[in-house]
Amino acid sequence: MDDKDRSSVNNENPVGGEMGQSPLVNADIAQDFARATGWVVDRLRTDRSSFLETFIKKPLRAFYKSYKDDPWLRAATSTKMSAVINLFFVFYQAYNAYRRQSLWFASLSVYYAWLTFMRVNIVTYMQTLAADGREELRRYRKTGVYLLFLTTVVMVLGVVSNRFGYRPTYATHMLVVVALFAVYNVTAAIINLHKWRKLEDPLISASKALSLSCALVSVYSLQTAAIGRFSKTGDVRIINFLTYATPAVIFLIIAGISLFIILRVNWVLKAIGSDE
Repeated sequence: MDDKDRSSVNNENPVGGEMGQSPLVNADIAQDFARATGWVVDRLRTDRSSFLETFIKKPLRAFYKSYKDDPWLRAATSTKMSAVINLFFVFYQAYNAYRRQSLWFASLSVYYAWLTFMRVNIVTYMQTLAADGREELRRYRKTGVYLLFLTTVVMVLGVVSNRFGYRPTYATHMLVVVALFAVYNVTAAIINLHKWRKLEDPLISASKALSLSCALVSVYSLQTAAIGRFSKTGDVRIINFLTYATPAVIFLIIAGISLFIILRVNWVLKAIGSDE
C-alpha cells in the first residue's frame, strides 16, 4: 500500500488508523468485554451465595438446632465462652503485672489461667466418653483440690497486698475492666446454677463450682481494686475490716465447696469399691 492509499484509509477510519479497525469493531470488543465482565460478576455472586450457604448458613442452622435441643451442648458452649473471656483477663492481668511489677496482678493472672485450663479440660471431658463413672468422679475431685489450693494462695496474697504495704494501684481503665469482669462472672454463675440444675453429672457440678468460685474471687478482686483506688479518702476502719473479712468469707465458702466435692467423691468411690 502506497502513501496515498494509506492516507485514504486513515481519513476514512480515523479511530482505527493503521490497525484498520472500524468503530463497529471497537463496539463489538466493548460488548464482548461487558458480557465477560457480567459473567464473572454473576459467577462470583453465585459462588458467594453457594459458599455462604454451604459453609456458614447451613452449619449455623445445624448448630442452633443442636444447641436448642441438647442441654449438654449448651453447657459445653457456655464453658467455652467463659474460658475465652477468662483468657483475655489472664493476658490483661499479666500485662498489668509486668507494667506495675505487682505480685497481686501476677497471682490473679496465674489464678485465672489455671481456671481457664480447668474449664478447657472439662469441655474436653464432656466431648469424650469416660470408660465409666469412676473416671468422671476422679476428675470432679481434682477440681475440688485445685480450687482449694488456688483460692488459699490468692486470698493470702490479697491480704498481704492490701495490709502490709504492697497495695496495688489501679488506673481508671483497670477499675472499669475489673468491675465488668466481676459483673459478668456473677451473672454467669447465677445463670449456670439455674440453667444446669437438672443436669446431674460430676463434670457439670465441677463446671458450676468453677463458675461460682470465679465469681467470688472476681468480687474480691473488685473490692481490692476499689480499696487500692480510694484507700486515701476512705474510712480506715472500714477498709481494714474489709481487708480481712471479705477474703475470709470468700475463702470459707470456696473451701466449703472444695471440701464437699472431695469428701463426696471419696465417699462415693469408697462405696462402689474403687478408689485407686
